[in-house]
Amino acid sequence: MKIKYVLACCALFAFIWGCAGLKETKRHPPLPANVSTVEPESVLESLEQINRELISFKGIGKIKIWNRNGLQSTRFAWAAYRPEKLRLEILGLAGRPLSSVAFDGRQFYLSLHAENKFYQKQTRNANLKRLISIPISLSDTLTILAGRVPLWENASASLAEQSHGDSNILILKTKWFRKQTAKIYLRDDFHTVYQFESYGSASKLRYRVNYLKRKQYDKYQLPELLEITDDRQNRIQISVDRIWPDAEIPPETFIMKPPN
Repeated sequence: MKIKYVLACCALFAFIWGCAGLKETKRHPPLPANVSTVEPESVLESLEQINRELISFKGIGKIKIWNRNGLQSTRFAWAAYRPEKLRLEILGLAGRPLSSVAFDGRQFYLSLHAENKFYQKQTRNANLKRLISIPISLSDTLTILAGRVPLWENASASLAEQSHGDSNILILKTKWFRKQTAKIYLRDDFHTVYQFESYGSASKLRYRVNYLKRKQYDKYQLPELLEITDDRQNRIQISVDRIWPDAEIPPETFIMKPPN
């Protein structure tokens, strides 16, 4: 019995002294990402992947427009087929279209039903300035409704931190002339966009988008509340009621004919 007791004590002392020689390994939490540790190109690639598989979709909601004519509020519906086909219907109180806009990638159509006016023009750069006073292109409108941000092809990217330090800015410029084309305001994850600014000639602001609310539709995160402004005190607010992702949309949806 004494021998077993002595052996047990020896084993215990050996264990204690052995452990005393071990050093405690401290696990340090990973350093938070910041503009000095994140590659701008990787952020740009991440943004390009947002809702990339979403090709066709339909939606309905409400739109408020503030411009020099005061406030206008109405319902609207849309159908879209990426990258550039879009149909918009501005609806009246009874749900009947007041005006219709369509773009099939080559032809721009505008029908003002109350005025019995119809316009058609071949263009690659159609915009909505006539309807909402803000010169936002139809292709950018489609991209924004798809929960994405308009990205300039072959743009160079750089990162900057806002002065108050609670967000980061991805700045896009043309590679050849280094002209600023966009600013993308990001949360700390460098993936969530809460504001987008588009710039035109002489780096003048064309429009600004605030992504106020989003909603999950299966594998897509799509806008629920958007606000678009410019530097001339024009403002529109889009409140989305419902979106139908991956909807089947006939090609003729994006073509309009003059009224009889």
